[in-house]
Amino acid sequence: MADAKPELTVVSTAAVGTTNEAAHKDDEAAAAHNRGPTASRPSQDAEPAPATPRQPAGEPQDGYQRFVLKDIQVGSTDSRGFRITRIYAVQSGEYAIYQADEVMAKFSEDPGKAQAKRKAIDQADEVMIQFSDDPGKAQAQRKSILPVSSARAVVSALSQGLPCREVCDRQLAYALQLALDGDLDAAKETVAAAKAFVLAKRASRGRFQYLKSSYLAAAVLIGVLFVASSLFPLQPASSNLWLAAKAGLIGAAFSIALAIRGRTVALDTDLLDNVTDGILRLLIGVISAGVLLLLFTCGIVPGLKIGDADFKAGALTWEMVLVIGFVGGFLERLVPDLLDKKNSQSNGSNATVGAGAHG
Repeated sequence: MADAKPELTVVSTAAVGTTNEAAHKDDEAAAAHNRGPTASRPSQDAEPAPATPRQPAGEPQDGYQRFVLKDIQVGSTDSRGFRITRIYAVQSGEYAIYQADEVMAKFSEDPGKAQAKRKAIDQADEVMIQFSDDPGKAQAQRKSILPVSSARAVVSALSQGLPCREVCDRQLAYALQLALDGDLDAAKETVAAAKAFVLAKRASRGRFQYLKSSYLAAAVLIGVLFVASSLFPLQPASSNLWLAAKAGLIGAAFSIALAIRGRTVALDTDLLDNVTDGILRLLIGVISAGVLLLLFTCGIVPGLKIGDADFKAGALTWEMVLVIGFVGGFLERLVPDLLDKKNSQSNGSNATVGAGAHG
């Protein structure tokens, strides 16, 4: 059997050109597809797409629902994103007074972030107002509560952390409701009562803080005095300044305890002031006791007789030193008054001597 000869097909030059042109167009189409739509150029005959109108600045964006009065419900979140826990008053279509806070919170391990989170929660845990949906009414409502805004801020700040916080919040809510309803005088009286109430609570805690810090300081000082007296003993008893200082410290502490109710102290928010005041009072008692003993022993203050006891410079026992020290520490103004009296007597005698010399 004879081998088959291959057939030769004659292709014209025009057909080859047409095939190459089609392949070139296919390559260009594939490259345009890979570049994506952004790389393609618009045709000159195509009309430009109409521009999308921009939304006014004050209007909510598409897909965003504006927070309105009907959204105020217990368990939902307010416009700040905090959960609403209590609703105090609602006036249909006018306003809503509520409280929003975060009941559960896990603070960051970073102290700075944790402190910022606590501040945010403290600011959230306040009595808030959702004003009317009508912008005009909302503006008028904001103006109506301005006269009580200052006292409201004071009450909100001072009631932070107090057990009576709920009572203060209810008073604030009632005052805001009165102001929004047009009874401004009653609103001012209510918020003033809330302010006086929270100030009294803070003052009471401030007195306890003052007493506690004073007694802690007294315990430290009495320890220091015992150590000093053991290291540097003084004899005889009539010149034992350490003994007088101890008695003066006890007298000052006793004076603080008796006068704590009537004493004006700083609020418990001013810890440094209360601690400083208490320590200074104790130091004044210690110094006054020592100075009073020296006045007796030097003869500047004459003898003092209390009952059958005769306090004289040369006959002071350790019991008398204790009494002198206690009196000097208890009576805060005793030593300054004695020094003023002696100073005035000295000036008077000098004036008399000068007048006699001129005569």
